Amino acid sequence: MKDLVHLHSRAQAIDRRLTAAVLAAIESAEHDGAGSWTQAWSEVGEAAWREQRWLDAVKMFNLARFPFVQREGQRRAHHACVASFAAWVHQTRQRVETLTIAGGAFKAYAAGLDHDWPMLIVTGGIVSIKEQWHRFLQLAERLRLCVVVAEMPGVGENTLCYHPSAHAMYGAILDTLVQRANTAHCHLLALSFSGHLALLHASVDQRIIGVTTVGAPVVRFFRDEAWFAQVPEVTKRTLAHLTRYTPETLFEEMRNWALPDDLPPITVPVYYLQSKWDEIIPEGEVAALGWLASDLRSYRLPDVHGSPNHLGLMSLWIVSTILATDPRQRIKAGLVKLAWRVRAAMQGAREYRHA
Repeated sequence: MKDLVHLHSRAQAIDRRLTAAVLAAIESAEHDGAGSWTQAWSEVGEAAWREQRWLDAVKMFNLARFPFVQREGQRRAHHACVASFAAWVHQTRQRVETLTIAGGAFKAYAAGLDHDWPMLIVTGGIVSIKEQWHRFLQLAERLRLCVVVAEMPGVGENTLCYHPSAHAMYGAILDTLVQRANTAHCHLLALSFSGHLALLHASVDQRIIGVTTVGAPVVRFFRDEAWFAQVPEVTKRTLAHLTRYTPETLFEEMRNWALPDDLPPITVPVYYLQSKWDEIIPEGEVAALGWLASDLRSYRLPDVHGSPNHLGLMSLWIVSTILATDPRQRIKAGLVKLAWRVRAAMQGAREYRHA
């Protein structure tokens, strides 16, 4: 957990010295008492709350409930995280609405509503809650998009179970906003395991115009038992929680979750960022996806899962892919793409086009 949290602390721009100090005080992740993971992060969250540093409180309480909620202390931390986000929205007068979707099965945040703008739906991975993606909500006006941030099934306030059929959550979001945005044109930014669901949904919903994903499982993760055996234990435990399987039966239960060969063709642009030394998602996933997506562009970085050491470069790449599928933004898309290509060249990374 200490290794994995470095990715999430960097993604949320948490000071490295603070992260190191909190981690040094943690002796256990198996309870909520003194010396525990939950208490250590909750204490710094409560300090931020008292000082009304709402976004800092969001970050700290997010890590206090990490990687998923199973005890009362984690549950309190998650509630405090959601409350801190609401306080930030109120204090800064953000034009952000909370949506309740699928009869209350899950919640999402939306910005840029009621302008008839195309949509962008953002979902994180198995440990990422929607509150940490506030920067995408703040980009709605600038990009002239209706932006919705949500969570994977089983994460945060999403009570659905992670299963291939859960890709329908994207359709439920679009159906909810049909009168408030241009739902006929929607780009999915789906990170890690939510990319698995986004690819499934893009194959059956013509409203999806593009998919951007980072380190998504496609085929080999679900079928290669030797690879699965070396996946970090915290990843397996979290997947077991989200799928409602046991860690012991997880691989056998998920074996048939690979994107099938007879999947309806994915004809929209698919942008896939691959980390060269990914410890969770095997390298062969890009090749497998090449057989299923007719317009695949992959991007490879010398990094571990989520490419935490290349966040600036990755952010430019993500924005360029989102703009690339919006015909209104061709000039802006070209400028952003040029910026990341220059930066990528300096760092020895490149994009690959798959025929």
